[in-house]
Amino acid sequence: MSNSIYKKSTGFTDVLISLILLSAILDGVAVVKNYQQYELLMSAKNGVDVKMDEAGSLLVHLFLINVTQLGFNIVLGILFLMWVYRMCRNAHCVEAGKPTASPVWAAGVYLIPVLNMWKPYLIMKEIYEAFRQRPSDSKVLPFWWSAWVLSNVVGCFTSHYMSRAETLDELLVASRWGIALDASLIILNIAAALMVYVVNEASVEWHEVTQYKDLGVYWELV
Repeated sequence: MSNSIYKKSTGFTDVLISLILLSAILDGVAVVKNYQQYELLMSAKNGVDVKMDEAGSLLVHLFLINVTQLGFNIVLGILFLMWVYRMCRNAHCVEAGKPTASPVWAAGVYLIPVLNMWKPYLIMKEIYEAFRQRPSDSKVLPFWWSAWVLSNVVGCFTSHYMSRAETLDELLVASRWGIALDASLIILNIAAALMVYVVNEASVEWHEVTQYKDLGVYWELV
């Protein structure tokens, strides 16, 4: 018997999914504002007079959106790691096929550069398979991890071009990459919400089946 105690996380999962989808909406707003900035830059390149009030207002909006995204993503990241910890801990309640990673390692590996590009996917796959008691046939997990890798790659290019943008043409390139980054984050958030839902459902179903089995054994004994 496992020493781990299963704890239902449905309520916590529902909150997390709601916040992830809210983050996707925030990224959508950022796409719109970044595209407006791109249009202003294109207008300036084509010799069209750009109103300074309009440009200044847009810059303020972009700054506020970026600060909001940063703060929101920090909170969301902490909650997501808490959820990963809970799922891995619950998966250790499984009699056979439990994950090889500890709950602390399952959550902490996301914070380790390079390793976080592949190890968290393998751990989450183990967690899901532990609940399903069979090899994973889910297409959601690969979709989620592909979106994660894509957003990281796009983020690297965006940081590279934005840090070196000085001329108008370089600012246009950086602006395009900024739009691409926010678009990739929308995809990532949708994929993450699906993954959280699928893994939690597998956890709940496993627990319900286990409870029924335990109840059947109890009635046989009495």
